Amino acid sequence: MVRGVVALLVSGASAGAADWGEDLARKFGGRLDAIDQELARIDADLVGLPVLPRDDQGGSGGFASLHPEPRGEFPMVVEWGEPAPVDFVALVPARRYEIDGLNRQYGLPDDFRVELTDAQGEVVTTVAEVTDTWSHPVRGGHPFVFRLSPPVKAAGLRIVAQQLPGDGDRFAHAWSEAFVFSRGVDLAAGTRVGNPGGQNSAAPWQWAPEFLVDRQTPLGLPEMPAGEHRNIGWLSRGRERADEVTWLELDLSEVRRFDRLRLIPARRPTSDLPSGFGFPQTFKVKVGEQRDDFETNGSKLEVSMRNPGHNPVEVKLGELSGRFVRIEATRLWKPFESYPAFFAMSEVELWNGPENVALGARVRSPDGMGNVIASGARFWSTVSLCDGYGPDGKLVPTQEWLAAIDRRLALETERHELRREAGRIIADWRRAVFWVLGLLGGVGGVALVVLPLRYRIRERQQLRAVRERIAGDLHDEVGSNLGSIQMFADLAEGRTGPSKELSRIQRIAAETVSAVRDIVWLLRPQGGARIGTVEHLRETASIMLERLEWKFTANEAAWQTELSDEQNRHLFLYFREALHNILRHSEAKTVTIHADEGDGVFALLITDDGVGIPEAKRERPATLRALRQRAEALRAEFGVESKDGDGTALHLAIPLRKSKRSNAGIASKAAQGA
Repeated sequence: MVRGVVALLVSGASAGAADWGEDLARKFGGRLDAIDQELARIDADLVGLPVLPRDDQGGSGGFASLHPEPRGEFPMVVEWGEPAPVDFVALVPARRYEIDGLNRQYGLPDDFRVELTDAQGEVVTTVAEVTDTWSHPVRGGHPFVFRLSPPVKAAGLRIVAQQLPGDGDRFAHAWSEAFVFSRGVDLAAGTRVGNPGGQNSAAPWQWAPEFLVDRQTPLGLPEMPAGEHRNIGWLSRGRERADEVTWLELDLSEVRRFDRLRLIPARRPTSDLPSGFGFPQTFKVKVGEQRDDFETNGSKLEVSMRNPGHNPVEVKLGELSGRFVRIEATRLWKPFESYPAFFAMSEVELWNGPENVALGARVRSPDGMGNVIASGARFWSTVSLCDGYGPDGKLVPTQEWLAAIDRRLALETERHELRREAGRIIADWRRAVFWVLGLLGGVGGVALVVLPLRYRIRERQQLRAVRERIAGDLHDEVGSNLGSIQMFADLAEGRTGPSKELSRIQRIAAETVSAVRDIVWLLRPQGGARIGTVEHLRETASIMLERLEWKFTANEAAWQTELSDEQNRHLFLYFREALHNILRHSEAKTVTIHADEGDGVFALLITDDGVGIPEAKRERPATLRALRQRAEALRAEFGVESKDGDGTALHLAIPLRKSKRSNAGIASKAAQGA
């Protein structure tokens, strides 16, 4: 055995240091080969399952309640009134951007209990008791799925949190969505939500009780991978005004019955557009047995709603029948003044119980552009509106889709454990080899080879630990205190009304939060766990410019650009100083930021509509001194355009020695479908 180990080490001397331990484990043990087979089987199964998106899907955030203590009994209650047999429950964690990036499990309790109740609120059964959610290695935003067999008759759902995340005197209990199915029907949709003993979040536009049951999640559309599919939806011609009416018409070939309309939003064509691209703000649904029935004998329904993001929208129609169904957009999607108005959809469905009667229907519109090429050699076409496919896969019932996501979690957990096992096996063989070499080489070999190697590894680990500890202390202590200052300032403003002092406190706290974020970001090592430079700039802008109207755009190359740590430090100090000046001096209402990378230059343009900088003041050496010093440190070109009373534009052009692409930037753009 020892002779074989030594022979293998000699023959494989040219191999990398990370390979010889694995070679030994494979030659003298069979478990690694078995693990490879199991991992291959898991990878093959994962191909057919939906993937959780990493980017923002738009829509509502969910429901978040705040509590003064982290431990106790903190319930959320969903009541649908009429008892029904429940066979499937799913809870989707909420997402939120925080000081160190996207938290995909905001307000998720570490321990919680799920109960079904009767019409009087008494517990009928405990569905599950979940513990230690924060330590799960791969959950990362996956929904919690519970199957009940046999079904349990109930009139309500109660989620009782027992250990909440948070700091100071604010501990959040939050969920994006609660699904309760009975034979494929979601009982919880649009029902009443209660929060006994909790305080609602101070951001009702994102967190509200009704958002817990509005069917909008951060998980995207209910699609399953189904091979190559080139038709992604239908897109109207661009229009100057949002109130230019246009329509889509479905021909079902014969008179059919239906009671629900489900609309699947189109995927945004570029990453700088919001989710829910092309979904109309108001529209009418008209039904008739003949085309000329729309204005005489047909049924009509007018719908007005907020942008649903990348989530399905279901409209209850009542018991209707007809051959022709027209969706007339009366006010189009138009988020930017300079951007055209569009009407866009990925799929239109009409449901009669469990059947989609619109599948395969003929679609026409006076406003279509024919087959329009989209990204990835795909097409916008009316053919795709009733083909059963969304922009990225085959559309399936929500319950089936949630079960598939839960299956992915189980497989990813199994894969994680197998990889850990393989790592332990290889580590054991390496330790065994070091023991053999120690016996053969003696104390001198250990002193010359093993000790220096282990010393260098320990030094790197200690340095990494120090950086992580500093970053963690800054985030946990300073970040939490600043968050508390912001919260108390918001509460005080809500009670006493706005004031200059409170505004200064809020501004200074936001600027300091941004500074701490930059330090934490720089301390964390580069790699897949750290977001890219441009994404970090966008998040900094979202914190500092929260009270202004602002817009952040970047071209494809800029999202993937990664600077050195020293360049990032000067760039972030320049960026915060520029935003700080806008907040303190410009009296601006709108700020526009654009990042661009091309021809070996990374360019950043910041403009505002404030009072500007008088020419006499602009020529003084002290004016914008800090920005000029940061530009010099970056060896960048710096320019200022400003007129008194007409805003200011700051130009920065940083030469790039070598194009670098951050893993986080590439992953973010891929997830956004760019």
